[in-house]
Amino acid sequence: MEVNAREEHPYNDPSAWFGRYLDHQGDWLEKTRGNLVVAATVIAAMSFGVMVNPPGGVWQSEDCSPKGQTVQTRTCEGKVGTSILEHHPTKRFFYLGMVISNLVSFSASMGIILLVITGFRFRNRLIMTIMVMFMVVAVLCISAAFFFAAALVQHDDDFIQNILQIYVGFWVVLPVLILLIQLVRFLWWVIRLICCGSEHRRRSTPRLLPLALPPVP
Repeated sequence: MEVNAREEHPYNDPSAWFGRYLDHQGDWLEKTRGNLVVAATVIAAMSFGVMVNPPGGVWQSEDCSPKGQTVQTRTCEGKVGTSILEHHPTKRFFYLGMVISNLVSFSASMGIILLVITGFRFRNRLIMTIMVMFMVVAVLCISAAFFFAAALVQHDDDFIQNILQIYVGFWVVLPVLILLIQLVRFLWWVIRLICCGSEHRRRSTPRLLPLALPPVP
């Protein structure tokens, strides 16, 4: 008589296990919905403030002649209200980097806020992936915008340049370290899936039980 002792186990189906893993991450995002909105709002406000009030100020008039010069006045038509450092020959690279970083961080932050206020549940795997990507992009870009803004307003000071180099190194190492930690965690879950799944299948293989013979009269 053959008795099948095989039972349903979460490690038997890899797709089901991965789905439960994503659902667990979605539960975490659902619980931290309020914190995500606050963080996204702060990042959006920072990005907006830097864009409307750029480092170095803006042109207040069309007179861009050096101070104290009265013989000849140079006019800068169309520059009133625009950033002064935007037209600086040696600072333009940092200014463009600051603008692009702020635009990306502002867009990602507003995307997070829009997803939250429209009522999407974070347990949805697609929404969860978009939320995580937007938040990571917003944080990295606002950090890059800070670097470009600091480089815009500093003179050729060796001490400040060394600090900025340390800052850049920190924000290069930290994301890589976080990525490696997440990769190790994922590999650990995969190893557990393979080992525990194979062990459970070995234990739950069908067993043949001896048939009871009728008593001999």
